[in-house]
Amino acid sequence: MSTASTGHPSPAAASGAPLPRTRSGPSASAGRRVRFGVVGAGFIATWFARAVAAEPAAEIVAVASARPERAAAFAAEHGVPHAHPTLEAMLAEHGPDRAAPIDVIYIGSPNSLHAAQAIAALEAGYGVLVEKPFALTPAQARAMAATAERTGGFLMEAWQTAFEPGAAAIRAALPRLGEPRRATFVREQFSSRMSAYRAGDLPPAFDPALGGGSLMDLGIYPVSLAIHLFGPPDRVTATAQLLDSGVDSHGTVTLSYDTGERVGLEVACLHSKTSANALGSQISGESRAILLDHCQWPEHISLITAPGSPEESREDLSVTRSGEVMGPLLAEVCRLVSAGARGSELHPVSASVAAIEVLSEARAQIGVHFPDDDADA
Repeated sequence: MSTASTGHPSPAAASGAPLPRTRSGPSASAGRRVRFGVVGAGFIATWFARAVAAEPAAEIVAVASARPERAAAFAAEHGVPHAHPTLEAMLAEHGPDRAAPIDVIYIGSPNSLHAAQAIAALEAGYGVLVEKPFALTPAQARAMAATAERTGGFLMEAWQTAFEPGAAAIRAALPRLGEPRRATFVREQFSSRMSAYRAGDLPPAFDPALGGGSLMDLGIYPVSLAIHLFGPPDRVTATAQLLDSGVDSHGTVTLSYDTGERVGLEVACLHSKTSANALGSQISGESRAILLDHCQWPEHISLITAPGSPEESREDLSVTRSGEVMGPLLAEVCRLVSAGARGSELHPVSASVAAIEVLSEARAQIGVHFPDDDADA
């Protein structure tokens, strides 16, 4: 299966011409804070709010949640002046000509709502920062990209890794590796919702109707990192263990590069919501390897020369993470929006679409079906 034509530069290597500027809708002028509306009031929205509180260039104007009591509690906790029961109410109330305008809608709702909410916000003239996964299906992802292109709105996936200092260190070290031959990226974490699932509940994390499962929640991190560093693969091979609910608990996605500048490279993407990981991840060349402790927030990084031989040497490339979890991502979004950009060169929409194409093919191979798949058939 080919997810993209071969020979294209990877997003991380893209040089770039300046991004097209926003043609319409709210934009933050220089010297003014970027004004956000938040959709969702769960833990990821709380992470976002904490990052905003620490970022002088940002503020939250409003929050929307399908559970109004949660929106009200979120607003009270984080000093947000407006709370709404629906996204539609937020969009209607905070346009550029209203008393409390919003520049960008941050979508932190369940996976199954990302595409529809992003498109609605773009159509209404707002910029959009949407949580991972970008969408559930390739058709949804392409529709989001097309809507942003047509409306001229800002669109970006909130995949944090691209903007981490550790990712920058890996990008800088990659040319020193020579030709990469294999990579193993691991994102495993025992789910805090697993006990509830085993007790008979169906948390959103394991509900196919909401786009749950390990692949969509955790597998997206190693898959997105592979695309970020190496570009889209030519072939996808996936295996997994399924739960009775119909989603996967853990599995492996192998990305094969058969043509182009990465010919012969194979990337194993391991993901799990039923196990922990103590080994980290690595990228291997013929005589050197890059080790990283975490493929979402890499911090401890080493470049190893002649591994396993008497001449082995290690160079420490580690970085120090500080501040809020979503701080680096938010700072970059504020910079881009203030500059009038329509997206990120470092993590472009095309990379987000490519990741959803890979995940969709992997789901088809392991037998995980979402209701949204039927709409695309």
